[in-house]
Amino acid sequence: MITVYVARHGETTWNAERRIQGTSDPDLTPKGYNQSRELLKELKDRPLSAIYTSTRQRAIHTAEPLADYLRLPIQRRPELDEMNFGLWEGKTPADFGDDFRIEWQRYRENRLTFRIPEGENYMEVMARVKPFVEKILREHQGQEVLTVGHRGSNRMLMSLLLDYPLEEAVKIDQSNDCIYLIERNDPPRVFRLVNGERIGGLLFESDHPHRAILSAPGGNEAIKEAEKK
Repeated sequence: MITVYVARHGETTWNAERRIQGTSDPDLTPKGYNQSRELLKELKDRPLSAIYTSTRQRAIHTAEPLADYLRLPIQRRPELDEMNFGLWEGKTPADFGDDFRIEWQRYRENRLTFRIPEGENYMEVMARVKPFVEKILREHQGQEVLTVGHRGSNRMLMSLLLDYPLEEAVKIDQSNDCIYLIERNDPPRVFRLVNGERIGGLLFESDHPHRAILSAPGGNEAIKEAEKK
């Protein structure tokens, strides 16, 4: 079994301004740096063997306090970079007119294959994340590792680790302070870490944004089992 902690970067200046980030590289806000210290608090006693981040400073700075404490190098992986949002990057909802609203609706209806103008789609993100997942499964069996990435790339990462349908994975929600714990076993299991406690399930950006739904196979029985842990 391998245990993978999947964290998202802390809040950035663009998060606070509601700007689309993608491959752009804004830094953390004071709140974001505080969230990096909370990540340290949550995982400092875990026997991590590796810390992987995207190449963006918001992910690297989120991992730095924990990496310094554990004396582990931060391994920067471009596979974990956020989806390229092309011409949308740096924009806020107020910057767009009717044409964008039409494109946004098309994106929402077909996230897997809709290509953002001069950007990527989720299938391309999946293609670059997959070799990274194969690498950690091969090199870290029996170990615990941390990845610090982005909401979009993390969706594809978790889809691969959980053998979860892509159509549903694109709806996974992850706030800046959310840490998912995935036990890659048979079947894989997923939890959220909240103040040192495990809570079984994923959160989805859906009609029930605060509802936890277990994504691993097993349905209600898997939920009951996860809640025991």
